[in-house]
Amino acid sequence: MDAPQPLRVPGAAHTPKARPDARPMRLALGAGGLAAFSALAAAIVMPPRPVTQAPAVVPQQQTGTTSATGTPLQLQRPIRYVQLSAGETAPPGATVIPATAPTPITMVVTVPAPAQKQAPAPQPITIKTTQSGKVVP
Repeated sequence: MDAPQPLRVPGAAHTPKARPDARPMRLALGAGGLAAFSALAAAIVMPPRPVTQAPAVVPQQQTGTTSATGTPLQLQRPIRYVQLSAGETAPPGATVIPATAPTPITMVVTVPAPAQKQAPAPQPITIKTTQSGKVVP
């Protein structure tokens, strides 16, 4: 026997429920995925930037400070060279270098590291045993 059919009311057509349009959400997800892929690809392909630090600002009254471990640090201020015009005088406390003085030369000397001695290769230790596991002298 066949299953009974539901009763149909004449004149009442079955209309499906209206669903929201999925296209805007699909476009948003696609754009977000494309942006994420682009960012990952750029991070993988691009070489890293060198790390740079901003110059340290040192107050005038401090001549030396201590680090977190308590060791004294030597702070070196940058040297500013100023060319004086005719008739100008240097400010008090400034070091005056005459124009006829030779320019300083910086020499870099590279000292090779001492040669390291190689340790002899370790000798393998051979232990002879019988089938039962007893060590044979």
